[in-house]
Amino acid sequence: MRVRTLAIAAALAAASAGLSVTLAPTASAVTTTADDFNGDGVADLVVATPGATVDGITDAGSVTVLYGSADGVSPTRSATVTQNSSGIPSTAEYGDRFGSTYATGDLDADGYTDLLVGAPGEHMDFSSDSFGSLTVLWGGANGLANGGTEMDSPIAGSVWESEKDFAKKVVVADLDGDGTVQPAVLSRNKLWVYDDLTGRTAPTGAKYSHWFSGYVEPQTLSAGDFTGAGRAQLVVTGSQSCDDTTDCQHTGVYTWGAERLDWASLADPSAGASGENEAPTVAAAAGDIDHDGYTDLVTGHIPYSAATTGEYSDAAGFLYVRYGSAEGLGAHRTATLDQDTSGVPGVSEPGDNFGASLAVGDVTGDGYADVVSGVPGEAVGDVTQTGSVALLKGTATGLTGTGAQTWHQATSGVPGAAEASDWFGSAVRITDVDGNGTADVTIAGKGEDVFSGSTHDGADWVLRGSATGLTASGATSFSEKAFGITYPDVEFGSVLGG
Repeated sequence: MRVRTLAIAAALAAASAGLSVTLAPTASAVTTTADDFNGDGVADLVVATPGATVDGITDAGSVTVLYGSADGVSPTRSATVTQNSSGIPSTAEYGDRFGSTYATGDLDADGYTDLLVGAPGEHMDFSSDSFGSLTVLWGGANGLANGGTEMDSPIAGSVWESEKDFAKKVVVADLDGDGTVQPAVLSRNKLWVYDDLTGRTAPTGAKYSHWFSGYVEPQTLSAGDFTGAGRAQLVVTGSQSCDDTTDCQHTGVYTWGAERLDWASLADPSAGASGENEAPTVAAAAGDIDHDGYTDLVTGHIPYSAATTGEYSDAAGFLYVRYGSAEGLGAHRTATLDQDTSGVPGVSEPGDNFGASLAVGDVTGDGYADVVSGVPGEAVGDVTQTGSVALLKGTATGLTGTGAQTWHQATSGVPGAAEASDWFGSAVRITDVDGNGTADVTIAGKGEDVFSGSTHDGADWVLRGSATGLTASGATSFSEKAFGITYPDVEFGSVLGG
């Protein structure tokens, strides 16, 4: 049964049996670098494994933080945390799937980034249903070694409520414009928005909530200052039943208001086109691509009409960009890009799943946010579904295919070998883990086989950014073996954010 204490421990003394904790060196100063848990001025990296086995308990979940340095990241500077770790206010149980999603931000405004980890399968003491929970791991001079605070669903204490899967998605952003970030959380059918977390204590309830009708199934959650208002707005996408036979796509923008969340809907990318409403959003990410001061939204789409064959459907996939402006997302400019866009290597082919995962950040250090798109169904030669990633660059005129790059395990300098169903690119993240001003790209391949006889062990790769784009120089990769974990088929490091 889950222990529901919310006390903050002084430190994480150890991880659960078989999982490693190697704390990073004490930082000398507090900085405001994004994703910097220990305040040393260099961003850190989190790879999450919701399917991890913990003390023999399957699907309990874990998160591993690798501390950044001038040399990048290494398993020798890392800590793996589970719900059985000392100071974590819970207990690992079957099906919790701790690490199914995560977000980062300085919630207590102390100069250290904090980590929020979702466990949508968490059960309540009185029920076997998956109500879900969110755990905040507090950053400090020694990294994520300051205990945690648990946030349960605001309605989880009621035996009459049926809302499940709290913390299936989470983001952190300054939603009210007061200079301090707050969490926003999706459950199965609700959006929860919180006020500032003060005193490292769990809130008794959400500031605002929005219920999606039974016809909407929210899937992605993003945040950014899309209108230049000095505060972030939220974007939720998901499928929406239009009638008995058709699924449409819901895209809503939610803004902190005086008494509630104000919201407005956006047109679907495929509206009015052949195959209308057959392009659900499977991924979303935000950043200022054209460096005009407004955050832009990038979404990845895989058409419904595709037949499912194995892990990924037979669709090619595409990206849709809504550029921010004072009048709102996409009010003046939108763009659609795929592998047939001029300059993008390769061609759009059935099963590629271009856009299945997305990240936005400045890989080249020129001030324009770039976009990394996972293409996990990509074939390389005759090796099917080995996967790849594509880097598309930001410019003053927006996202372009010019100068785009494609990387996979058959690319010279990338560790490993291209094998069938590796799904390289199943998740991506952009983080400057060496602190040199050009952000680096982490790539998950959830189908990578590491142990004999298994097929879903999972692994991660880090490619360095440079002024010209991604480079194989200094490239590294790691699987669970590097952290002393030996459970097969858990898809190690398969989650790289929300």
